[in-house]
Amino acid sequence: MAFENAIITKEDDEKYGLSEIYYKYNPYYETFINELRWTIDRERDCWAWFLYSFPGYEHDHDYDTKSIWILYHKGEIIEMIIDHEVNINRKLVPEEFHRIWKLLDLKPNHTQSLNKQDILHLLKEILEVYRDRDLLGEEPNYTMELQDLTDCGVK
Repeated sequence: MAFENAIITKEDDEKYGLSEIYYKYNPYYETFINELRWTIDRERDCWAWFLYSFPGYEHDHDYDTKSIWILYHKGEIIEMIIDHEVNINRKLVPEEFHRIWKLLDLKPNHTQSLNKQDILHLLKEILEVYRDRDLLGEEPNYTMELQDLTDCGVK
């Protein structure tokens, strides 16, 4: 099996304690956990979940492109701050949509079973499946890259 975008089930919530994780980052929002989506590989016992968007400061009720994600791998939880940008040049490549994911922070940056390179490999695999499903749906000519900025002092 491979990673897939899925709706969280009641069984998922009970198995992983997802409600508790969700409300840690979103204490003021009431939601039914089974209305939320994530990217999961059930056979590998690994998933990533977009949890929180930082407030934007240009407009009221706006959101920044920086967000908090959780990466779970066989009982180990890693918190990530990820930013993104889109590189669209419709004049040069009319059909291309290129997403640049920027990993800004990783806590911890390794676990007992994963070193940092393993984490980056998993995250890239997950983001290739995740795409921008909530925003754009299926973009036919989607490409992406993951930049590790965790050691650059960029936050």
